[in-house]
Amino acid sequence: MDSDDIAASNGARRSAAFRALHRKLDPIDGPRNLGAKRLALRDQRHRQDVADWHVGLLKTGGQGTCVLISCSGTVAFAIAQTPTGLFIEKRCCPPTGPRTSHAMRFEDRSTFDQWCDIEPTRFDDPLLCDLLRRRGHEIFAGHG
Repeated sequence: MDSDDIAASNGARRSAAFRALHRKLDPIDGPRNLGAKRLALRDQRHRQDVADWHVGLLKTGGQGTCVLISCSGTVAFAIAQTPTGLFIEKRCCPPTGPRTSHAMRFEDRSTFDQWCDIEPTRFDDPLLCDLLRRRGHEIFAGHG
C-alpha cells in the first residue's frame, strides 16, 4: 500500500467513527418506544408508587377530616379541621419528575378562597378542586 491508500483508509475510518458518534447523538432519532409488556409493567409500578406515596396522608376520620384524590391518582389533598382553622396537605406524584408535598394552614375563608383561585390543579381536575373548596367552606362554617 502506498501512502495515498493509507491516508484514504485512515480518513475513511475517521469519517466512519465521526458519523457513528453523531448518529448516537442525533436528536431526531429520539428514545425508543417501549414494548407493550414493558409499558404495562412501568404503568403498574407507577400506580403502586402513587399508592405508596399517598399512604402517609391523614386518614379519613372525624368530622371535617378527609382525603381527596384526583381521577388520575397523581394528586391528593388531605383536609383537616384545626383549632385555628383549616389544614391542607397536597401531595403530587406525577409519572415523571419530582414528587412534592405541601402543607398549608388557613386561618380564614378569604385566604383559603384566594389559594383555591390560584391552585394549578383546578385546570387538571376542576371537579376535585370544586370538592376541595366545598369541604373547606364546610369546615369554616362549622368552625366559626
